[in-house]
Amino acid sequence: MNNLFYSKLAFQNLRKNKSLYLPCLLSGAVIVMLFYVLDSICVMLGSAEMRGASYLELILGLSRNVCGFLSIVILFYINSFVMKQRKREFGLFCVLGMEKRHLFRVLFLETAMVGTGSILLGVIGGALFSQLLFLVLLNLVQYEIALEFTIPLSSIGLTAAVFAAAYLLVVLAEAVQIVRTNPIDLLHSSKVGEREPKARWLLALLGAASLGAGYALAIGVKSAAEAIIYFIVAVVLVIIGTYLLFTAGSIAILKVMRRNKPFYYKPNNFVSVSGMIYRMKQNAVGLANICILSTCVLVTLSSTICLYIGAENVIANRFPRDVITNFALEDQTEKAAIDTIENLAEQHGLEIQNAVKVYPYSLLTYWDGEHSFSAEYSSNMTDISHLCDFQTLPLSSYNEAMGMNYQLGYHEVLLNPGKMNLNGQFQIDEATYKVKGLIPYPDFLAGADDGNGVYAVMVMRDDERQELWEACHKGENTFPWFQYVFDVDGPENHRQVFQDCLREALVETKRPSGENLRVGSVSTRDADRKDFYETFGGLFFVGIFFTLLFLLATVLIVYYKQITEGFDDHDRFHIMQQVGMSSHEVKSAIHKQVLMVFFLPLGLAMVHIAAAFPALCKILQAFQMTNIQLFIVCVLGTCLFFSVIYLLIYWLTANVYYRLAK
Repeated sequence: MNNLFYSKLAFQNLRKNKSLYLPCLLSGAVIVMLFYVLDSICVMLGSAEMRGASYLELILGLSRNVCGFLSIVILFYINSFVMKQRKREFGLFCVLGMEKRHLFRVLFLETAMVGTGSILLGVIGGALFSQLLFLVLLNLVQYEIALEFTIPLSSIGLTAAVFAAAYLLVVLAEAVQIVRTNPIDLLHSSKVGEREPKARWLLALLGAASLGAGYALAIGVKSAAEAIIYFIVAVVLVIIGTYLLFTAGSIAILKVMRRNKPFYYKPNNFVSVSGMIYRMKQNAVGLANICILSTCVLVTLSSTICLYIGAENVIANRFPRDVITNFALEDQTEKAAIDTIENLAEQHGLEIQNAVKVYPYSLLTYWDGEHSFSAEYSSNMTDISHLCDFQTLPLSSYNEAMGMNYQLGYHEVLLNPGKMNLNGQFQIDEATYKVKGLIPYPDFLAGADDGNGVYAVMVMRDDERQELWEACHKGENTFPWFQYVFDVDGPENHRQVFQDCLREALVETKRPSGENLRVGSVSTRDADRKDFYETFGGLFFVGIFFTLLFLLATVLIVYYKQITEGFDDHDRFHIMQQVGMSSHEVKSAIHKQVLMVFFLPLGLAMVHIAAAFPALCKILQAFQMTNIQLFIVCVLGTCLFFSVIYLLIYWLTANVYYRLAK
């Protein structure tokens, strides 16, 4: 037999099994396109002269590597389904005289054809869409640069090399399967009976315990730090619990359903339940994969959308004014710094507005949960959620900033208690303070709710606050700090130049002593906005890519599972029709069987994200995203969107399953 014969045979096999290989070809093309787009954008960012390009290039480069790894896993998963459906065909080839080396040659040519087609279609699609997606990325991160149409040859080479190697690994895996199998066993693989799986209650209980422990960790987190630390552990426990419940718990539940005779001994229920008991072992892993991938889609998409949409909320929380400056409070620092700022603004034709002088001093304490706080460090201060940060302000500057005329007596304070329920009086170490009045959160202070502990603002008499600061810093060579926060009004280009040169001007400012100002930081809302969109716009872009990858994997698993079930159930449902079941009853039984398992992963994925919601809220608070209502809307919207996609997948695959099974 010559090579042309093998090529024709391979092509005929692909055409005959197009229901298996066409989705394989198209999904491979999409995977190749995603990888190419990520790499080509990295190349374009590397050649673009723009601020933050290196950071975005790093994010997309890491994402490209993860995408490549997941793509190879998906290709192997698809190939396992295809090989399973063609076992009988391979056995027939061997019986007709084809040796294993000949069979391997045919498989090699088939995989080469599919792989070449996927790579070509993926690169072409990537070349067409990479420019559009690059524009989308630039819009997300709010960059404006001149875009030139380019097709990076390095990206084409890397993409072709990676996926050629991936398909070669697939061929090697096929070769191993061929060497280890007996042709007669392949021919009769569809006739081999299945043993009824046992109800492994111990594994089912372990799965329930693992899932419960993961939920408890996610729900019980009290701070952002705990959420970040324990969330990965919770994810691992939930994944283990999901697999155990699908593989062991599902069979146990089906057997309980079978013992319910009024329910079981009905034509539709009998067919559905009995069929699923025998096939749940192979379905369970696929269903668990669908559930986990669905959860990944929901978490990734909802979190990145929330951070991006809520960007202005986060920026406003961080910056109560356009500019925040910090200085060491030394001899007449305030006057020297303010004069420099006002003179520089005047030089650039700008006007300083809403300026406030702030003298912040942060007192970190440990709260007992009631009315007592300790400012002294102790080894039993292990619960980070009970850390309380008192932002203390002197009464004189608070009255000046707010236009008020409050008067306080000895150990009387004005208080914004944050999340704490403090009224009457409270104690810090040995000192007892009386709450003379509750005040709103000052609009000149940056938001401080990062999900770790609690935060309060306490206004004290100037002399008492000075005594408190000296007592806490006794013997230390340190000094208090002064903040000057203000808005800037004027043309945007002038504002940008002013903000760029402000820090240098302040550093060169002399105090009356002749020494330079000690400048702590100079932060601006405009610069923070650029950094924020650069970071979270890039993450949102990556989140969209991984959502597409997870969705593709979900669709493929569902599609091939339905094809597998359709082929497996064809003879069984034919027998059912011969013994008296009508076509309508068969179709009803098929849909009930599909519904029993198809929507279970979706339902459990919804439960997973509901349990993860408290931990996700704390993680978002670490980025000062405190708009929980927005996150709820994002989660619900994502769940609705994914449910619609899932229903569409069900409708398409159920029809395929019925055509094969009937």
